[in-house]
Amino acid sequence: MAALQPQLFEEWLGLYGPAILLGADVREGHIAVKGWLEEAPLTIEDLVQRFLPLGLKESIVTDISRDGMLEGPSSALYERLQKAFPTLSFTVSGGISSMDDIRALDAIGLQKVIVGKAFYEQRITLKDIALWSQNA
Repeated sequence: MAALQPQLFEEWLGLYGPAILLGADVREGHIAVKGWLEEAPLTIEDLVQRFLPLGLKESIVTDISRDGMLEGPSSALYERLQKAFPTLSFTVSGGISSMDDIRALDAIGLQKVIVGKAFYEQRITLKDIALWSQNA
């Protein structure tokens, strides 16, 4: 929505403020749209830069090249985004395979992740997360 109808997304930000999150599917830094079948002529940085001055506070970014692959997240991408936009909270999505991935992301300042396939395949359990969060 934000890539294809940015004026509507801007309107939502104005109406709902921080309750609106930017969800971005990314392939090699570019925004994927329409069920990942097309690429918008925007990078994730372009999209964030457009909406940050309008009150954007949080974004979920999915690296679709790693989604469901259990090969680890695109840590360099997320670290670059967090450094470029330190006031924005990023949720990492795509590639999380183990608690080691979560620990490594936390070490570089990324504290929110979506754990999908690793949870379904019991590579990460709720007990693992609970124990880690108690110790963190």
